[in-house]
Amino acid sequence: MGRAVEARFGKRAVPYEPGARPFSAAGQRLARGNRQPFYRAVSPPQVALATRLAGLDLLRLFAALAVLLFHFGYAGPTRSLMQTGFPELAAVGKYGFLGVDLFFLISGFVIAVSAQGRTWSQFGVSRLVRLYPAHVFCMTVTAIVLASVGSTAALPPAPTTFVQWLANLTMFAPAFGQPFMDGVYWSIVIEIVFYGWVGVFMALGLFQRRLLTIIAVWLAIAFVNESLYQWRPLRLALITEYAGMFASGILIHRIRAGERGLATFALLGFAVVLGALHAFEAQRVVARFYGDTVDVGLMWLLLGGVYAVFCGALYVSRRLPSTPLVLTLGGLTYPLYLVHQSAGYVLIDRMAPSMGRWAALGLTVAAAVAVAWIAYRFVEPAGRDVLKRAMRNLLAAQQGPIGVTPARQ
Repeated sequence: MGRAVEARFGKRAVPYEPGARPFSAAGQRLARGNRQPFYRAVSPPQVALATRLAGLDLLRLFAALAVLLFHFGYAGPTRSLMQTGFPELAAVGKYGFLGVDLFFLISGFVIAVSAQGRTWSQFGVSRLVRLYPAHVFCMTVTAIVLASVGSTAALPPAPTTFVQWLANLTMFAPAFGQPFMDGVYWSIVIEIVFYGWVGVFMALGLFQRRLLTIIAVWLAIAFVNESLYQWRPLRLALITEYAGMFASGILIHRIRAGERGLATFALLGFAVVLGALHAFEAQRVVARFYGDTVDVGLMWLLLGGVYAVFCGALYVSRRLPSTPLVLTLGGLTYPLYLVHQSAGYVLIDRMAPSMGRWAALGLTVAAAVAVAWIAYRFVEPAGRDVLKRAMRNLLAAQQGPIGVTPARQ
C-alpha cells in the first residue's frame, strides 16, 4: 500500500523538530518498539514562553510611576521628608504603594519563566547581573546628590558618609548598621530573599518537581503569621507579608503554561486571599507612620485591579510587539525606581522656591528619567558583561561556561 501511494504521489519529506516523537533528541528515527505514546502530556514547566512580554514591560513602568506618585504626592510631605507638598495628588497618591505589590506579582511570574532551563548557578548569575550594576550606579548618584545638595526638610536624612556608601554596595546596608541610601531599597532586599529561596529549591531539584507543594506550605505559614502574629523575623526570612503576590505570579505562569489542575487553581485562590490580608497591614502601617487611614474596601478593590491589569498585560503581550521603544520603557523602570525617592525629595525642595513646585516636580522627574536612561543604555550593559565574565571564570571549574542570556527578565 505504501509503495502504491509513493508511486502515485511520490515521496514527501515530513518536517519535524528534533526531539519530537517518533524521533530522538538527535533527530534519528526511533525503532518502533522504542517510540513513546503520541498523546503523552508535556510537563507544563517545559513549555517555552516568549522571552519578552511587552505588556509586562509597560506594566513595570506603570508600577514605578505609581510608587513615584506615592512618594512625591503623599509620603514625602506627610512624613515631613520634604517641605514641598502636593495636596492635589495626595488622595490618589496615598494608594500608590500598591505599585510595589504589582512589582512582586510581576516578579513571581518572571522568575518562574527565568528559572526554566537553567541551573541554580546560572539563575543566580542572571539575577546578579540584572540587579547589581544599576544598584551601584543609582546608589552612587543618590549619595552624590544628598551629599552635595543637602536637605531642607523637617526630618532630613542622616548625613551621607563614605561608610554608608560602602555598606550600601552590599545591598544589605542595615546588616552593617547603616541606613539604606534610598528608602526604596527595602523592596530590593525582599526580591533578593525571594530569589535566594528559588535558587535553593533549584539546587535541590525541587523547584520544578515539587513546586505546588512548596507553594502550599509557604502560603500556609504566611497565612498563619500574617493573620495572627506578624512576627518580623518570619516576615524577613520567608517574606510572608508578600507571599501571596509572589506565589500568585508563579501560579499564573503555571496556568498560562498549561498546568490547569484543581490544585493549581486552589492555590491561586489561596494566594489571592492572602494578598487581600495585606490591606489590613497597610491600614496599620499608614496609621503608624502617616497618622492617616486607608479604606480597606477600597484597598480590596484596588488589589483586584492589580490582578486585573496584570492579566490584561499578559493578554496584550500576545499582540503587542517588543519594539525598541517598549523595551526602553521597560528598561527604565528598575533604575528609575532606585534613584527617584531620596534625591527627588531634596531636589524638589531646593528648586521649588525659585521656580514653583510643579516645575520643580517636573524637572526632578525628568532628571530621574535621564539618570535611568543612562543606567539602562550604558551602565547596565557594561556591568552585565563585567559580572558575567567574572562569574563565568569563578564557576567554570565546577560547571563549565555559563550561558547567561542578555535578555532581562
